[in-house]
Amino acid sequence: MPLSLAWGIDDYVVVNSHKYPIDLEFSKVLRWYEMWKDKELDAHTKIFSSLVMIVAIEWGESFPADLDEIAEVIPYEDIIPLSEAIIKRIAGDQTPSENVVRDLKGNILEDENRTWYDFEEDSGYIYSSFLMDYGMDLLEERKKKTLHWDKFNALVGGLSDETHFKRVIRIRQMDYPKNADQDQIEEIRKAKQAVALKKDRAALEFEMMDLKQKREYMAKQGGGGVDGE
Repeated sequence: MPLSLAWGIDDYVVVNSHKYPIDLEFSKVLRWYEMWKDKELDAHTKIFSSLVMIVAIEWGESFPADLDEIAEVIPYEDIIPLSEAIIKRIAGDQTPSENVVRDLKGNILEDENRTWYDFEEDSGYIYSSFLMDYGMDLLEERKKKTLHWDKFNALVGGLSDETHFKRVIRIRQMDYPKNADQDQIEEIRKAKQAVALKKDRAALEFEMMDLKQKREYMAKQGGGGVDGE
């Protein structure tokens, strides 16, 4: 269960009737997200790393070297379900129709089709916004290791519209006005490109090309023609 003012925070998951304590300090969870995004790591390594990073148990004199050593502490039959339970605890398991994350004012931060921010890429925006709104230095909080992931998430959602982070999201979500002239469209495109996430940057760069450049780009990519030909 995430943060609850009535019940507090659950720092454990239950797998096969076994209760496992977990450490959801915010910077550790951010590193966990980066690990799962790493395309160079295979699933086996990600499961192993997830358990070592998040499960708050005594590993002995040194961290385990592989899943066989983890199995000396965690039963084999719990390893995969425990990794899945950690994912569910951190990221949730919302169905597509429910998978809409909003801030406290109802503005959409992400949905099943688009993610408007990235914790890694937007670290600077988030850092400055926490400092502005809450007077909280996240690098100092990282050193103290006391800021829980659930609290961090709640604070991200509560950032004011005046913060750099929220202004960047508004630019990313901005639509082109129906009656906009070419200059206005170019201005919006440039603003979007300046704060674009890596996954969206190529599409924006393509939008900004003229027809000749688009043809050349599509030829290099081995794609079809461009609309308007």
